[in-house]
Amino acid sequence: MATKICIGIPTYGTIKSKTALCLMDTINQNKDLEFLPLFCHSGYIAENFNKIVRIAQDMLCSHIFFVEHDMSFPPDTIKRLLAHDVDAVGVLYNCRYLPLTKVNWFYGKDGEITKDAEIPTELFEAPVMATGCALVKTSVFSKIDKPYFPMEDDQDGNRIVTQDVGFSEKIIKAGMKVWCDPTIEVKHIGDYNY
Repeated sequence: MATKICIGIPTYGTIKSKTALCLMDTINQNKDLEFLPLFCHSGYIAENFNKIVRIAQDMLCSHIFFVEHDMSFPPDTIKRLLAHDVDAVGVLYNCRYLPLTKVNWFYGKDGEITKDAEIPTELFEAPVMATGCALVKTSVFSKIDKPYFPMEDDQDGNRIVTQDVGFSEKIIKAGMKVWCDPTIEVKHIGDYNY
């Protein structure tokens, strides 16, 4: 299958202007790739991710480049992620709050899953891939169950499983791996660039 990439943007109805500029730069500077820009919006982020997958499958896209509505990234991000030729790869970035905290999770020295680990300087296997800026082969979705991006709240309504965690768990359970490229500088846009 040729490289036809769905750029899937899950939104709540709006997109940050800096994100839009990054998307335009990406499309303009990668003319050798075929893109299907796709905005899906509703009040539920996981629902938007799942809609993007369905449309990308129908349009026979080989990959989906997920970009949330509030991310900034360099225009060569897609090419750098494609070069890894893995099923699912994301990047490092912070949550949108202070103190700065990575969205990502890591394997510790003893194999435990932690947020408190030394961050590798090159591509590494991760227990959780941040989905706000990630490239996934569309074939991955034929190997996991729906919903692809499950979330879960505790009995008090606090989010205990985000779409990042739920999706990564499904990939790993299906015998695949998730990866992270820490060399690409990505920011989460808010009142401050996190």
